[in-house]
Amino acid sequence: MTKTQMNLKSRLRQLFLQNQKTLLAFCLPALILFIAYMTRGIFPVGNRDVLTIDLYHQYAPFLAELREKYVTGGSLFYSWAGGLGINFLALFAYYLASPLNLLIVLFPPAFLTEAILALILIKIGLAGACFFIFLRGVWRQDNLQMVAVSILYALSAYSLAYSWNIMWLDGIFLLPLILLGLVRLVRDKRYLLYCLSLALLVVSNYYIAFFVILFTILYFPLCLFEYQSISRPGQFFASIGRFAGFSLLAGGISAVLALPTYFSLQLTSAAGDHMPTTITHYFDLFDYIGQHFMLVSPTIRDGMPNMYCGILALILIPVYFFAKTISLKQKFLHLALILVMILSFNVNVLNFIWHGFHFPNQLPYRNSFVYIFLILTMAYPALQSLKEFSGKQIGAICASLIGVVLLAQKLNDKTLELQTLYVTIIFIAIYAAVLTLDRVRRIHVNDLALALLVVVFAELLLNTLVTVGRIDTTEYYSSREGYFSGHEVAEIRQELAAIADQEENFYRVECLPPKTTNDGFMYNYNGLSIFASTMPTKPVNTFENLGYHSNGINSYKYEGSTIVLDSLFGIKYLIRRSDTIDDRLRQLFVQTSELTIYKNPYALSLGYAGTKDLAQWSSSGSDPFDSQNSLVSNLAGGDPVFLPVGQETGALTNMTVSGTRTNYYNYNRTNAKQSSMIKIDIEQEKDQQLYLYLDVTPNKPDYGYVMIDDKRVDFNAKRSTLVDLGFVNADAKIEFCLSFKEDSSESGQFELYSYALDQAAFETAFDRISQQSMKITRFTDTRIDGTVNLAEDGVFMLSIPFDQGWQVKVDGEIVKTQALDDGLISFEIKAGTHQISMKYVPSWFFVGLLISLVSLLILLVIYMVPGGPGRRNPVRRKNEQPEIRTIEIPVSPETDLAGAIETSDPNATAHADPEETSNPIDQAGPTGPIARE
Repeated sequence: MTKTQMNLKSRLRQLFLQNQKTLLAFCLPALILFIAYMTRGIFPVGNRDVLTIDLYHQYAPFLAELREKYVTGGSLFYSWAGGLGINFLALFAYYLASPLNLLIVLFPPAFLTEAILALILIKIGLAGACFFIFLRGVWRQDNLQMVAVSILYALSAYSLAYSWNIMWLDGIFLLPLILLGLVRLVRDKRYLLYCLSLALLVVSNYYIAFFVILFTILYFPLCLFEYQSISRPGQFFASIGRFAGFSLLAGGISAVLALPTYFSLQLTSAAGDHMPTTITHYFDLFDYIGQHFMLVSPTIRDGMPNMYCGILALILIPVYFFAKTISLKQKFLHLALILVMILSFNVNVLNFIWHGFHFPNQLPYRNSFVYIFLILTMAYPALQSLKEFSGKQIGAICASLIGVVLLAQKLNDKTLELQTLYVTIIFIAIYAAVLTLDRVRRIHVNDLALALLVVVFAELLLNTLVTVGRIDTTEYYSSREGYFSGHEVAEIRQELAAIADQEENFYRVECLPPKTTNDGFMYNYNGLSIFASTMPTKPVNTFENLGYHSNGINSYKYEGSTIVLDSLFGIKYLIRRSDTIDDRLRQLFVQTSELTIYKNPYALSLGYAGTKDLAQWSSSGSDPFDSQNSLVSNLAGGDPVFLPVGQETGALTNMTVSGTRTNYYNYNRTNAKQSSMIKIDIEQEKDQQLYLYLDVTPNKPDYGYVMIDDKRVDFNAKRSTLVDLGFVNADAKIEFCLSFKEDSSESGQFELYSYALDQAAFETAFDRISQQSMKITRFTDTRIDGTVNLAEDGVFMLSIPFDQGWQVKVDGEIVKTQALDDGLISFEIKAGTHQISMKYVPSWFFVGLLISLVSLLILLVIYMVPGGPGRRNPVRRKNEQPEIRTIEIPVSPETDLAGAIETSDPNATAHADPEETSNPIDQAGPTGPIARE
């Protein structure tokens, strides 16, 4: 072995020894969560995965698209995988920007669910490790008590309840680093950790960064009054200036993502929320105490904030306020911040502000992780101050806490479950015994710390097992089969590759029935379906009015369509997982054991011209077939392509129906304790292609289907949607069926529209539109070139959602684009042959990039200045003597050291086992160092 190799091995060994407890704080929570997942049959133990809720429907598909872009070198600016095209940079900043996501390239597409599992475990582990680093940096200690408190942070109720929300986990593990950076900024005048970690969080997750920034502003006074004195106004106000300056610099560094994302989000539904005009509260204040107990059901959809962070923390909070060695100033400041957080949970106006001036749609109290951080930063100094309490005093605190638990059972609005009550009391008693062990017998400080860590591990293991089980029971961890892996998925990927090999131009694909609302992202094809919080609202309205299944906020979904819409939007291939209709308009492309794939011969290019009247086209109205007729008419003229078909109310089960106009049904369920069903007969006079559209109040019906003789066509009746019945013979009996559950509303209404396609009018219209369509000569993620030859002036329509990031040139000249029906890109065009060129750059990107580069340059200049703020070893003036500091180490029965240690290094600690020493808490509050700077 060479000398270089020996030195490297020695350094690695030294690094490992110096960070053993950091690694322990990482490994223990990750191990506990891994064990909990394995008990639910997660792969490799079973054939399930950790995907649930939005991780299943949104984040995992988006990660699949990100992986594809990383592997193929695709642009992060734009994606064609969903929504007919979407600003991918905003989606990236909101969901995918975590640097840890680079790990997904190491996993094949079929094992992306395992990549997500690894990311969750790593981030939970990092939460523990980073909290330990925070405690070590603030207190300049290194002991097992810190590990115990750190893993409480990593496996708090918030971490478990939202463990599936993987992009939020970055905020959980970066928060301790940001606050450690804040301490160093104020205490040591060292800025680099604060500035860079804050910038990293804003880049990693734009949304969760808002909570951290707001909390950092509130936490700053605690640091300021701890480490600076108003009696020295120069240093006091300089600290305020450094905080403001480096906070702005962090924001500037992140501007390349934050600025374009901010302006993109202004187009979403969340931007339309308004500040409440009346102040209200949600819960009784005493109810919040119960949220700190063990085995409390996690809040996911709705409920109270997730506040549990260990029974140990619950015991140590009163210890914190009773401890004489913790300054009154720090107690007051922490109590004030706790009250601010509780009021923020309970008062509607404050809750609105905390959530970015927006009321969240489910997943309430998304900011509760900063409260947990605050509580645990108080728990550690309280744990260190236990030496000033007698065993009886500790027992009295624990007994009082048991009384509070029993009182909560009686007073809380929501009655505590018995398992919560009993297990919480049992662990309070266990902690009382462990915390007083050194009062009963002589025990080494390391053994006492190890005993405490073992109990904390046992508590978290039990709580995590139960909580993960409840998440699986209420929200359900999904099966790996048929998602990213399985025979069907393998066939989908194989056939998509075959299609790509034979297609030279742009085309779109869709899949029925869909697995998620983001199947295009999952399987990396250009699709229509989209569900993303970054989706602008106006295009959603357009697609909903055209008949697509939608939540009316940020999604539209291909659960049913017409040949007209498929052709207009260039959906050339339709993959059917189950083939239940007679499709004679499309050509059979391939049939496998799992799939039937059709090719649409009428699919149009990305753009085509219509009459001048097209500029005034509107999709408004309850009948999507009228909207489609009017759109085709404005593009090609001619006769309507859809003709209405008659319908008549048939059999009724447990309900009555009345209507004041055609297609309108007002129903009353006669017995609210039983399910109900309505059947409607659809008239069929000749062989033709039929479509239905159900306009219904969301989530009122249970399910729906259509019987065509003895063949059943199922559809999703939870929201308004199109239903493709295929080609139906004239003598077929068609029966529309809509079912309502027992707990559905006793009354309501819905509309049902039934239309037939006039195939001759359709083919005539689309033949004309294809003649005035753009021929694409070049296509990339962000660049489109093509030519078009027009016989007359008109309006050119692109099947791309309107986005100001698209710049369009006609014959080299920039043209002004307009939002057709507020949803699609359009522009005026003259007759003749034209070269059309389109380029996409997200709005405000270059401005943000310039700000980021300037901010980085400023930071670099500050860093390079000799002796500047934050330099670890500033250059001393000639003949200047180092400052001598004295660090006192208190004597305890278990410590063999006494006296004082002199050092010239302000960061040095005593040359003794750090677990056998404790800092003089009377010199500092909850964030106090060994010696003040």
